[in-house]
Amino acid sequence: MLWEERQGEATADPMAMLRIGFAGNRELPAGELLTEQSTRIGDGQDAGPLCWISKEPPSAQLLATLRAESGNNGLWPLLLVDDTEIYGERCTVGVVAPEPRAHIDKWHVEQVMSRIWDGLCQVDSDLGPAYDLESLAPFDHTCPGPAPAGDLLADANVLANQLTQRLLNEQTRLGLVPAPRGSDVLTVLGWSGATNHVSRCAGLSAMLRSWEERFGARVLRLGPDRLDLSVAAPPTRRGHAAAVAAEHWTFAPDRVMQDSGSIASYAEEIRGGRQWSFWWD
Repeated sequence: MLWEERQGEATADPMAMLRIGFAGNRELPAGELLTEQSTRIGDGQDAGPLCWISKEPPSAQLLATLRAESGNNGLWPLLLVDDTEIYGERCTVGVVAPEPRAHIDKWHVEQVMSRIWDGLCQVDSDLGPAYDLESLAPFDHTCPGPAPAGDLLADANVLANQLTQRLLNEQTRLGLVPAPRGSDVLTVLGWSGATNHVSRCAGLSAMLRSWEERFGARVLRLGPDRLDLSVAAPPTRRGHAAAVAAEHWTFAPDRVMQDSGSIASYAEEIRGGRQWSFWWD
């Protein structure tokens, strides 16, 4: 497996550590806790904490260090960026209700992919199939299922550290999320970026978990409607890339069809690529 769960136990409650500005034994730069948006909280209820975010852009070295320590402190580090009014220059979180991580365990990638594929390909009695066979080729209206695992071309964490440096700019902030792996942050944050595609994120997190295992994927950056991953075991053969592209279509259909026009064209774009980027309308 390309994802190995670390065996270390967190030394304290992750959110308690963040309240006093520490991640494990490491002092953090200036930052604050983000909570659920007040419009979702009833009278007499306190907004629950979701994550910690820095006030300034982090260094690449700090991110690499925190990524290496995430298995021990239970905090996943990533870059957060936002250009909306919700949190100014910070990532939109807490818009939809955060879900427990246990909800992700209920989903399997085959089930998520099949449900979304069938929904996207529903036949309308007047207009016909929502997507024609040319845009779905080499597949059809029947879900092909997940792609085989890729061959590891780099150390997943080393690659994540290298690509993170390229994503750093004045708009990015360090986020620390109480989750042991990056795939789970969409769910526990109450992230709203894909709400026009799926109502809840547990199924997408389940797909991300599978990509961590099959393709050495690591979550690098999250914005209000986009997600960036590093990929240490990308598809390099044409047929394999097409199978992966089919998964990506169910994960973020706008990214595939609006940018590339078809699954086949998108497959050529990601073939051998070590970064996957997604966006949603």
